[in-house]
Amino acid sequence: MRIKKNIYIIILLLLALTGCISKKDNNKDENDVKKYNNNAVVLYFSATGTTKKIAEKIAKELNSDIVEIIPEIEYKSEDLNYNSDCRANREQNDVNARPKIKNKIDISRYDIIYLGYPIWWGTTPKIILTLIDTYDFTNKIIVPFCTSGSTDITGSVNDLRNYNPNLNIKDGKRFSLNDNDKNIKSFLDDNKIENTNNKGVKSVKAIIDGKEYIIELEDNETSKSFVNMLPIELKMSELNNNEKYAYLDEKLPTNASNPKNINVGDVMLYQDNCLVIFYKSFETSYSYTKIGHIKNLSELNAGNVNIKIEE
Repeated sequence: MRIKKNIYIIILLLLALTGCISKKDNNKDENDVKKYNNNAVVLYFSATGTTKKIAEKIAKELNSDIVEIIPEIEYKSEDLNYNSDCRANREQNDVNARPKIKNKIDISRYDIIYLGYPIWWGTTPKIILTLIDTYDFTNKIIVPFCTSGSTDITGSVNDLRNYNPNLNIKDGKRFSLNDNDKNIKSFLDDNKIENTNNKGVKSVKAIIDGKEYIIELEDNETSKSFVNMLPIELKMSELNNNEKYAYLDEKLPTNASNPKNINVGDVMLYQDNCLVIFYKSFETSYSYTKIGHIKNLSELNAGNVNIKIEE
């Protein structure tokens, strides 16, 4: 009897130990959850599911939130039949078309917006303009990506920049349905945006005729060398009723290229020592090295202006 009792006690102990181990493993599973990057969100519109698949891959790689832009009226297959007088054709040909968005979208807690959409008629679907009109993208970095069989993203990005010159939009990338994780990682690496809450675009303060602005700097050698010159005070001269310029005391490293389109707030280096701030948007044939961008740059006073730039 004593032996049986001891065996019974041993069995109970083994069961209790097994229970503890199981409970510990369960706790491990519960704690082993995805740590979301609250600094970034993947925001996308997808009518056929192609853009959705790319958006999900990007969100997985970023370990970020993901939000779909849902149209109030769903796009059915007949709405996308481009060989007919379909709904998509009518919207894209109507400059005033702004399809309504069904869901409410909160972008207030994000600094980086990865914005995805299909290419329709060589540019963004009009529902993306609805998004831009509805929500405040001030101080947000927009990293666009699109899906298309052949049309590049450049045209749609330029259209968005011209539609709202105050937006801070990266160059972005086009994907096809079968793009793999390697291409996703390359896209994120090329944009050089850290996916942590304590990293972001470095900025400096600019005071122009007593009004304070923020210059968000490019991640390049020119901007780094420019920051090493700060603080500086300059008297900038008027040129062509669209820009202010001043010559720096030091030459900066350059990597000039023709941007084709100048946007309000662009801060550029012309040649190697001429600092230029543009306060109007226009097409250009000149080459510049980009230093940064001033958001919400209001119309500057005519003529010369005084500027102080400091960290």
